[in-house]
Amino acid sequence: MESSVSTIKEKPARWNFFSRIMDNPVIAKELKGRMRGRQGFIMLSVYLALISFFIGMIYLFLVVDSGLSNGNPGYLQIVGKMIFSTVILLELLMIGFIGPALTSGAISSERERQTFDLLRTSLLSGHALIFGKLGSSVVFLLLLIFTAIPVQSMAFFLGGVGMAEMVISTLMLVVTAIFFCTLGLFFSSFAKRTLIATVSSYATILLSFIVLILLLFFISIFESSSIFQSTITDNILNILTWFLFSTNPFFAAVVSEVILIDDQSLFITTSGIFGSSSIPLLSPWIIYITFYFFVTILLIVLSIYFVNRPDR
Repeated sequence: MESSVSTIKEKPARWNFFSRIMDNPVIAKELKGRMRGRQGFIMLSVYLALISFFIGMIYLFLVVDSGLSNGNPGYLQIVGKMIFSTVILLELLMIGFIGPALTSGAISSERERQTFDLLRTSLLSGHALIFGKLGSSVVFLLLLIFTAIPVQSMAFFLGGVGMAEMVISTLMLVVTAIFFCTLGLFFSSFAKRTLIATVSSYATILLSFIVLILLLFFISIFESSSIFQSTITDNILNILTWFLFSTNPFFAAVVSEVILIDDQSLFITTSGIFGSSSIPLLSPWIIYITFYFFVTILLIVLSIYFVNRPDR
């Protein structure tokens, strides 16, 4: 009798974390509203239709080539890698557009409808509200990611794609989805209007691309200057540039794939932005996942702070 009682008591403690997530009323409300309406169905259909269209165009274009019709194994592997890479890059691009749109109005819309004060006076805590809004959006984005896996699996029939590439790309997509949702939620946590939060989210994403291009331009000028040429300077520039560009999802995805093909390595490379590096560099996908993991945590903490802060 005592063992059965202890088992009953231990089970809720073991599943405490998952039960808190599933029992969050915000997640249940947001998911039901999103999945029962037309918006979720239309977004999912358009998402898969765009990916299928581009993959179909690539395949149709390559059918004309005799290498595909002859069944050349080497050529088929190249086609498989092209299809797989195209799907991943399209998913990264669409997640960048969809993620902030799902969360940029999560808190600010409550202020516009004048229901935010009612939420604060309820038993719902600030972190439960943030995790509820974030969780429902992330779950929907994960649905989009995993529904595209059958399209990605076409590359396995052609060859050239391994399980390591599949795992790394999925990790990058999941981290990207969580980060973009958190970014929109961060601006929504203190913005008075949804339009301001939405514009701020997309402006931040666009600005990050512009800043990276400008940094590459200035660093290339600095690196080509004969005044500053030295081994230490080259190493510092390589490390700095490598880190900055590893925070870009497209650079991290493409270069990680190139390193895997050329160096046959998942973790370390000696190929820098400005040629070979004298010191080993981490593969961009490792830097990308680690960097955005900590940035996401920081944005969540700041979002909880702004939600709990009294409105002025």
